[in-house]
Amino acid sequence: MSMDSAARAEHFAAWHDADLVRALKLDCADYQQAYLDDIAAELDRRGVDPIAFVDQVEVRCNAGEAEPCSIATALDKLVENFPLWHALSLTRHFGATLVVQRELRSWLVSVYEDETYSRSFFVTDRAALRKLLHRFLLLDPWDDEAAPSYDLDSWKPLLRARSARYIQKVGEKLADADQPYTVQTPVFTRDPGGQLALLVPERAPAEQILYALQDHLLDLYARAEQAQTDNALDRELALYAELADYGLNNPAVYYNLGAALAESGRHAEAATAFIEAASLSLAELDSEVHFQARKGSGGLGGAFGALSMLAAAFKSDDDGPADQQRELPDHVEDIELQLLRLLNPLPDNLPVHHSLAAIAAIRHDVPLALERYHKILALAPDDEPAKLYIAEQEAQ
Repeated sequence: MSMDSAARAEHFAAWHDADLVRALKLDCADYQQAYLDDIAAELDRRGVDPIAFVDQVEVRCNAGEAEPCSIATALDKLVENFPLWHALSLTRHFGATLVVQRELRSWLVSVYEDETYSRSFFVTDRAALRKLLHRFLLLDPWDDEAAPSYDLDSWKPLLRARSARYIQKVGEKLADADQPYTVQTPVFTRDPGGQLALLVPERAPAEQILYALQDHLLDLYARAEQAQTDNALDRELALYAELADYGLNNPAVYYNLGAALAESGRHAEAATAFIEAASLSLAELDSEVHFQARKGSGGLGGAFGALSMLAAAFKSDDDGPADQQRELPDHVEDIELQLLRLLNPLPDNLPVHHSLAAIAAIRHDVPLALERYHKILALAPDDEPAKLYIAEQEAQ
């Protein structure tokens, strides 16, 4: 039996607005309906709208700062083209957080209670996810479809790699076989080498899929080498292009692809391939070169930026003579020669000039690096990496 207005006011006098809203929205299973009606009536008497009261949430993109906002604003951040393997953390009023990560063909939702990880589950499409998140943020029942659940703390790494493209290729094969998996980016693993980690609940079935893919890649390698031996340029080019599409962190693939492209007269594409080969070759010196991981896909698209960052992050060995040059692998010199040849058909190609300048800088060949960076400024007077390198050398 519900209380009258005076009795309600007296009964709930010691209750704060937050206590009433929590009882009505979160703890409703602890009370009978008549008592919940009294709570709702008391909130109405106070002029407190429970929905408006809880319309204060926090969102965090990846490892960024928490941002207070409304529920609508939080949901709007879950855009249709939300980046692959990026995460959005949504903390509702009274705590509790869902962390949503964009997977290849689904969304992974991880549940946290008072910052303690609880479980994870997958949601197939964005519309269903938005509906679930809306109910969660409104403090309504929301997890009726949150199954099956997984404990990611028990999942095992199947593969670690810097190449997001290769991780994606493996993920596609796992998804085709209905094998659950997720990918952790360096934002969360804090891997100093910039590696991504692909995790699975059971290694054995996933390993069979990975091994089959690796066998396919070995077959492509063998066929590409045979095409090169047979002087079958078109076949060789097609096979190395297919290998490159996997985003493999193998400089030889991109070097051979670049050579085939150059022979075919596709000079700009050849330059991109050689730049990728240089980037991967220099990244292998992680113990000596402070490499910063690429922001791109791990394939040809991010190569120029990777090499620029590599040069910018390089720190000279203070114990050695200032004019002592660093030895680089022989194949890096081969790549450098290929890029120099490409300056004939591509004299104003800034990525080629930047790659050559970066190689010189990493080799400690300061005079040559300065010469190459000055050439860049002649082509692009506002080029920041070139101005930065020159300014640093002039300050020494």
